[in-house]
Amino acid sequence: MAIYMATTKPISRSKGQSAVASASYRAGEKLQDERYGKTQNYTNRNGVMSKDIILPSHLKGQIEIDRNQLWNMAEHSEKKVNSRVAREWIVNLPHELDEKERKELAHEFSQALADKFGVIADCCIHEPTEKEIARGADPRNFHAHIMLTTRKAEIKNNILVLGQKSNCELSDTDRKKLGLSKAKDEVTEIRLLWETMANEKLAEYGYDLIDSRSYQSQGIELTPQ
Repeated sequence: MAIYMATTKPISRSKGQSAVASASYRAGEKLQDERYGKTQNYTNRNGVMSKDIILPSHLKGQIEIDRNQLWNMAEHSEKKVNSRVAREWIVNLPHELDEKERKELAHEFSQALADKFGVIADCCIHEPTEKEIARGADPRNFHAHIMLTTRKAEIKNNILVLGQKSNCELSDTDRKKLGLSKAKDEVTEIRLLWETMANEKLAEYGYDLIDSRSYQSQGIELTPQ
């Protein structure tokens, strides 16, 4: 049956990370990292099935941006040495679906995130390579890396800018002022959203459904892998 995985983590300068380098690696592309004055080149990376920039719905048809522009803009919008420069969601794509169906599902989820937070998403779909499988990787491990800008995308004077921090990057104190739930509760909500969207697609084709609960919560005596 399909494997459930939906996890998130920030990409942060405090960990020595760069949004441009991270996007280059996930997309298997060569990007120019303006902040660090270097070329990030991962064109020899295998296993990248697709890579797409997904704008929030309110910006579609108004603006275009490529991967190099996007992540350099994300870096330039942050001034602190310890800033979060992107956020990543990683989801396991049901192996029962074909390539087209997996891509549709990943893009639907990416679009939902982009619209929910008003940010831009960069969705890269990976498949396990022959070398990874030879080393013991699961050949069913199709997954999507979805990088999100930490700031809301908007158009000012006909120019795309990354403005205010998105709600998912705010502290719990600031979230409370806006009447929002705690950040950890929002993560749980998004994990449930992925479960719902994936199960709708799986049910459409008559496949077994996924469950975001732990094995223990499901009463299954297995060790998580």
